[in-house]
Amino acid sequence: MTPSAKGASLVRRALVCAPLFAALLSGCATHESETASMRSAWYAGNTQAAQARVVPLANESGPTDELVWLLEEGAVTRANNDLNLSISTFERANSKIQKFDSEPSASVSNETAGVLLNQSYETYRGYNYDKIMAAVYQALNYMEAGNYEMAAVYLKRLEFYQQDAERLNAERIAAEAEEIRKANERKGGGTYNVEKTLASPGVKAGLEKYYGADFMNGVPAAEARALYVNPFAYWIAGLFFANKYEDAADRERAATFFRLAYESGGKASHVIASDMRMAEDLANGKIANFGNVTYIIFESGSAPIRKQFRLDLPLFIFSKDIPYVGVNFPYLQPIDSYTPYLRAEGGGVAVNTEKIADMDDIIRREFNDRLPGVILKTVLSSAIKAGAQYAAQQAVDGDWKILVAIGGSIFQGLLNDADLRTWTTLPKQISIAKLDTPVDGIIRINGSEIKVDTAGTNVILVKQMTAGGALIIRTFNFNNSRR
Repeated sequence: MTPSAKGASLVRRALVCAPLFAALLSGCATHESETASMRSAWYAGNTQAAQARVVPLANESGPTDELVWLLEEGAVTRANNDLNLSISTFERANSKIQKFDSEPSASVSNETAGVLLNQSYETYRGYNYDKIMAAVYQALNYMEAGNYEMAAVYLKRLEFYQQDAERLNAERIAAEAEEIRKANERKGGGTYNVEKTLASPGVKAGLEKYYGADFMNGVPAAEARALYVNPFAYWIAGLFFANKYEDAADRERAATFFRLAYESGGKASHVIASDMRMAEDLANGKIANFGNVTYIIFESGSAPIRKQFRLDLPLFIFSKDIPYVGVNFPYLQPIDSYTPYLRAEGGGVAVNTEKIADMDDIIRREFNDRLPGVILKTVLSSAIKAGAQYAAQQAVDGDWKILVAIGGSIFQGLLNDADLRTWTTLPKQISIAKLDTPVDGIIRINGSEIKVDTAGTNVILVKQMTAGGALIIRTFNFNNSRR
């Protein structure tokens, strides 16, 4: 058989196998597909089934994805009232977060994986909201378990996370810029004009459809500052130190946290305004405690998931033999089924919960803040891989070019997925309410009667993953262990 005939034979075989390769590649798992079964149980309010599905996945995850799976497992086991497992899981998650925060924002291995392969191969290091909510949930775990010393440790840690997030974000932006520059130099990406691709009418229209016209500008400065705070985190810290203070410094800390919660929430919450005034009286020695009061914390709905859309990027700068390459970009898809507030009644008084944290908005702002870097790395990665394919095609003759083109397409397809990792079991919104504890200790919520202590500060924790779903309800009192 002549070389030409051998080449033709290989090409025919490759063409026959191409559908099989395509089928295999279409089955490549993303975090969105891997969590589908768990999320189905989660949205239905079946926390037991959700835990049964998420724990094996978390245990099987590799170091690249370990943190995001620990966050999922910690939230699901907490909702399922498996506090011991939730505590141990969040301990592991927070240890990884602290380790990542002590390291440079970019490493050689992450740089290679993110720019030369795709960003889902980078180590998941957590977003600012991940770190804050992981500390909040762990603090709540310890509060419910009656371990107030450890709760205080995590509340002080989340204070540091909120204060330090702006610095870490600036470092991340600088590291990503350097990462792109080095990859551009080493792999020949400098011959490819990323800006020209983004300015192409089809590409620009496709990105604007999902991201809006300012997709390369991040978020406005005023909105960016709000990325680094979560009013609920400040409020829960204020509530804790107002009830479990050890000295005057803790009472001052409570007043400060309530003030930060009030200001970062747009000064809109009547509950936080009342708490702030009481905490100031507490700090000034005018009162000794908050009295007999019951709070309702309502976690409603579920956080957005990440999905992807495909765009064909023009790569005419190489050759007419590679006119374009298909690339996937991530976008946020909200989970729209949720209950906006709860109505609670006790002692003849009725109150509605008021929203103090919109997790959809917090997640969206940080997504948009990182979006320019995500787009640039995605386009550059595609250009580098397409350039390698073009060079390989130029190095062979005749029918071999077709074989190399097929191989290059398979390689591109294998590394085509966007990074869809995100903490999917966070709530959509968090709202709160407060009322004086009735003398009979009965609080009614959506037809359910909840018995609370008649003395001290009670907290009723309510969670509902989708509208109309079952309410998951637990209570604790700062003077007692959980029920």
